[in-house]
Amino acid sequence: RSELNCMDHLWRPLKQRVSANRQYPTVEQHVGAAIRWVLGLSAQDALRKAGCLAEGFWLRDLLENFWRPT
Repeated sequence: RSELNCMDHLWRPLKQRVSANRQYPTVEQHVGAAIRWVLGLSAQDALRKAGCLAEGFWLRDLLENFWRPT
């Protein structure tokens, strides 16, 4: 399913940058590092890594029309 594939684009770099070849003292510290990594992404990077900018994104219509200028 395409929506699961979109999350893979976010999960893969997170695993590379936060989890690969690292052992955290606690699960909470590992989760904290993952959260900091995600929150440190620019809006554009987050959308790109989540696959939201792909031409075939399954929620493109919602994304483009959800926040209309006022």
